[in-house]
Amino acid sequence: MNLLSCTNLSKSYNDGTSQVDVLKQVNFSLQSGEQVAILGNSGSGKSTLLHILGALDSPTEGQVTFQQQDIFAFSAKQQAQFRNQHLGFVYQMHHLLPEFSAIENVAMPLLIGKQSSSKAKKSAQNMLDRVGLSHRLEHKPSQLSGGERQRVAIARALVTNPSIVLADEPTGNLDDKTGQSIYELIRELKQDFQTSFVIVTHDQKLASKLDKIWQLQSGVLTQSAPKDMMVNV
Repeated sequence: MNLLSCTNLSKSYNDGTSQVDVLKQVNFSLQSGEQVAILGNSGSGKSTLLHILGALDSPTEGQVTFQQQDIFAFSAKQQAQFRNQHLGFVYQMHHLLPEFSAIENVAMPLLIGKQSSSKAKKSAQNMLDRVGLSHRLEHKPSQLSGGERQRVAIARALVTNPSIVLADEPTGNLDDKTGQSIYELIRELKQDFQTSFVIVTHDQKLASKLDKIWQLQSGVLTQSAPKDMMVNV
């Protein structure tokens, strides 16, 4: 059974003079514990697709289902609960709250989910320890390196033990060594938690290490060649 799937998904905008088709009849499915890369150039629709899968944007046509439930049949409150309970988000620019410490940033999804402050901070501390940042609990984002900020973002995405993590260019602003360490962390967390990952990326080296690779070009999504057939990665 598919954990997450979309069927005939399309997204269009009207720029005032013409219709812009960002996604065109996209069909996609994700299994539990699966790591999937979506490759594509800037403007190909990757981030739009990720936002729709996460119920942060709505499609013009088509359906997205999570455990066979249509997420766009949910009320706004139910969609918020779906995101908080089942999804984790990792962004290229981290989107950490600058005025809060690492542990406070990681605890935030649990606090939004009405967990007590003491329990949320304990869970946040455990997750930061898991990503190798037990010595940075009280540091604010401005006091952390780019790789450390990305690890905090990953810890925040995973602290609710989500079914799926949606990651938008998670290694985009990192050097090769730090990017490799982020991949190793993602691989370990998959093994430990059986979390599924959908990773939008330009990074073919990262994509080649995942279970499946999809290509998004001009709004059309197709499954790429098997990763062992890819060259120059």
